Amino acid sequence: MKRLLSRMLTALWNCANRIRFFCGGCKAGKSLVTNGLIRVRNRGKLTIGNHVRINSGVMANPIGGSPCTILTVQPGAKLEIGDGAGLSNCAIFASESISIGRDVLIGAGAKIYDTDFHPVSFEARKAGAAPKHSPIVIEDGAFIGAQSIILKGVRIGQRSVIGAGSVVTKAVPGGEVWAGNPAKFIRRVDD
Repeated sequence: MKRLLSRMLTALWNCANRIRFFCGGCKAGKSLVTNGLIRVRNRGKLTIGNHVRINSGVMANPIGGSPCTILTVQPGAKLEIGDGAGLSNCAIFASESISIGRDVLIGAGAKIYDTDFHPVSFEARKAGAAPKHSPIVIEDGAFIGAQSIILKGVRIGQRSVIGAGSVVTKAVPGGEVWAGNPAKFIRRVDD
């Protein structure tokens, strides 16, 4: 009975999210699986690849993190999620460009922002100046640990691992483990 109910809920979530993506002008590939309702605000270009899995909500991901997955794309911006990616209760905000490669895993509560949202300087904030923004690229096979924050201008190399709770402020070469606040090199990935 529980298995049947779970399958019914998954089918309902998939249908509801497909409608949200379609109405929001998103392009979603085949075999997209969603668990829980996803908050989508697409005013730019949102593309989701094939065989992507997105968990959203407490029932969909019992390890915690944000209450749901939130995908926001500002006017003129783009967010690309590659084939085979897995997202879990994360928040992604694209004001310019965020590219998530193939087979990337993004842990519960992770946040990816390509903007500062507001200027650092008080005078600039008071004057209403535009915030700084810079593209983010997460290359194929990378893994972003739970509760990590990826900030503007960061490039994370292929198959790199970002430890849980890290704040990434600069480029991470491929095949390395980085962790901490700010994130720093820990060791090479052992494949």
